[in-house]
Amino acid sequence: MRGQNLGAGLIAQNQSALPPFILYRPTSLPEAVDLNEQHPEAVMAAGCSDLVAQIREGCEPEVVISLQHVNELRSITHEDGVLGIGSMVTHHAGSTSPDIRAFMPALATAWGSIATVRIRYRGTLGGNLMARRFRYELPVILSALNGQMHFQASDVTTLPVSSLWDRDARSPGILTGVTVETGSLLWYGYERSMRPVSTVALAVRRQAGAGITVTAVCGSEYRQPFVLSHTAAATAISDLDPVAVGAVLASQLPDAAGDFTGTAEYRRHLVGVLSSRLLARAAGYQQK
Repeated sequence: MRGQNLGAGLIAQNQSALPPFILYRPTSLPEAVDLNEQHPEAVMAAGCSDLVAQIREGCEPEVVISLQHVNELRSITHEDGVLGIGSMVTHHAGSTSPDIRAFMPALATAWGSIATVRIRYRGTLGGNLMARRFRYELPVILSALNGQMHFQASDVTTLPVSSLWDRDARSPGILTGVTVETGSLLWYGYERSMRPVSTVALAVRRQAGAGITVTAVCGSEYRQPFVLSHTAAATAISDLDPVAVGAVLASQLPDAAGDFTGTAEYRRHLVGVLSSRLLARAAGYQQK
């Protein structure tokens, strides 16, 4: 046996010791914001499934702020064509939410397909996003929907989910939730049959003036997601050529998308196939 740091007790020689840390458990969002402003270096604890992994990888937090008891962060709303999802909504709660199933059933289906049952009951939207891990799927799923992240105790208040990879690893504050505009959304789908090499989330939206925009986000276990987009002079999804649009989207994938599982050209081929498959489904859906 050996002693832990700061006299925190005894631990077996074959076990790792985590240095003691200060744990705060706020029960309201204003309290959590105040704590975060006092301790900007604090680690935010949501479902903790990823935090445990970070600790195993060497993270030694000095201050942890648990958001488990901040019930304001568990809400799901749909008002004026905007879907709002709190950052503490678990994968299970989000994928089974009556509101999400009513207004965006494809999002519920995509969300319910990720991770494992155990993680879906514990992991949260906020934890999945803010972990910034390439293999996590919610950044891909929500980026295609142009999801917007909302923060408090921060120098910024709103950031697109797709910007996660444009910032450094420091949290810009407390993520309170994500919003998705649903009024212009014509169709949404997610393809993960080629995971871990490639996943594709695809959204089709009607433009305010004229035309249709197809946004596809290509994910991978080993590379950051890439946002691909194409606007066509069409009035209906059925006017689009799935193969042609898929090829246009795939051509936008940069060479940096290549990794040890496949070249960039191979991933372009996969993105073209998966995007075409999704658009074919979308056309069939609209014709019903």
